[in-house]
Amino acid sequence: MSSSASSAPSARSSHPRIAVVGAGPAGLTAAYVLARAGAQVEVHEGSRVVGGLARSLDLWNQRVDLGPHRFYTQDARINALWESVVGQDWATVESHPGVLRNDGQVLRYPLQVADVVRKVGFTESVRCVLEYGMQQLRPLPEVRTFEDWLVQRFGRRVFEQFFRDYNEKFFGRPCSQIDAGVSGSASKDSSLIDTVLNALRMGVGITRARAVKQVTEKFPFPHRGTGEVYERMARFIRDNGGEVLLESRVEALEVEGRKVTGLRTAKGSRAYDFVISSAPLVPLVAQLPGQPPEVQRALVEARDVLTFRSAVLVYLEVHGTNLFPESWLEMHTRAVRTCRVTNFRNWVPGLYGQERSSILCVEYWCAQEEDLWTHSDEAMAALAQRELESVGLLGSTPVGRVHVVRLPRCFPVYQPGYQRVLQPLQTHLDGFERLSSIGRGGRFSYNSQDANWRMGLEAADGARAALGF
Repeated sequence: MSSSASSAPSARSSHPRIAVVGAGPAGLTAAYVLARAGAQVEVHEGSRVVGGLARSLDLWNQRVDLGPHRFYTQDARINALWESVVGQDWATVESHPGVLRNDGQVLRYPLQVADVVRKVGFTESVRCVLEYGMQQLRPLPEVRTFEDWLVQRFGRRVFEQFFRDYNEKFFGRPCSQIDAGVSGSASKDSSLIDTVLNALRMGVGITRARAVKQVTEKFPFPHRGTGEVYERMARFIRDNGGEVLLESRVEALEVEGRKVTGLRTAKGSRAYDFVISSAPLVPLVAQLPGQPPEVQRALVEARDVLTFRSAVLVYLEVHGTNLFPESWLEMHTRAVRTCRVTNFRNWVPGLYGQERSSILCVEYWCAQEEDLWTHSDEAMAALAQRELESVGLLGSTPVGRVHVVRLPRCFPVYQPGYQRVLQPLQTHLDGFERLSSIGRGGRFSYNSQDANWRMGLEAADGARAALGF
């Protein structure tokens, strides 16, 4: 690690030089806000595209996202920022998402009491409600795992009916081996957890019911996909004197004492007044100086504790337009390995235009040591098609072209006690001046899009406060 950058940062406080590492939602939000404030912003992105996990793809004369991406926020500042980027170029997604169960039934999402009773059965529904009530009267003595949290909040019967199978496929391990801390991220999403609870209580207030419905059934979506937002942010940064450097991998930060002064890439060192990084937390901490013993121990443990799930996305071009009515289906069944299926035909017309086919995204989550990660594209395509046929989502509709996308290390796994390892790393990182670590990888945090925007906004605010502009 160099002790200083190759040139001194700009002395003009009105145009500070700020580096942003990573062009995902958190990084580009920070960069966009800072560029609007007059900073000279340079974004370093290791891949060839912007948007991170929220980018869009051009496939077969259509546009698709990396799975279903909603953007919903109750934060007025974030909403105003989104509108400043998208303008009027959006439409409303109104198709109902759904939940495919082990019995083959598809429940509407958010759950509706009449729909649940009709498809799950009156007797089983009553049993779920009774067990929920009993669980509230006899709380668990300690809530340590995600299973504990779900059972405590809903009762074991509901846990087994609505949550266990999907989550165990997603995490790749029993819910009893996931820290209860994941419930914080899950419960903020107003998704199936809230709607199950509301259905069980059968007495949710009108305001809350409308809020849940708004989140899950209707939401704004850019005509050209979620990635259009980040492409526009990058364009604005370039148009206002900044740079968005693709395939620019940061090798090290430049540090003087406890102050970050720049960074180094394969093309050399660059000086900056402030660095905002959404790079993975562990390697970032590993290169910083002055590590006390507890940080060194945490770095060793992090290899086994702060782990990630990866994803393999299989896109199928299906020669039909009326496959199933849901915008996406969560696969709460052990009959298939896929966790979720998105039907982009049921989003907004701008995605498919004049095309007379539908694109389905079939998601598989795994560790990079698992067989799914190393399967060939042909094998993954055959698996996806076979599984969709087995649960009746394709019928006799023929499948045309196939495209496979692999997303390494994209979802943090909260193992029990992970905070013990994470906390000293974050504390050490936060002790450096002119440095902010944000994003899903940078904070080892499962964030929604709007949460990443909030991180980006807060990082931009911190940079402006530190530099006085």
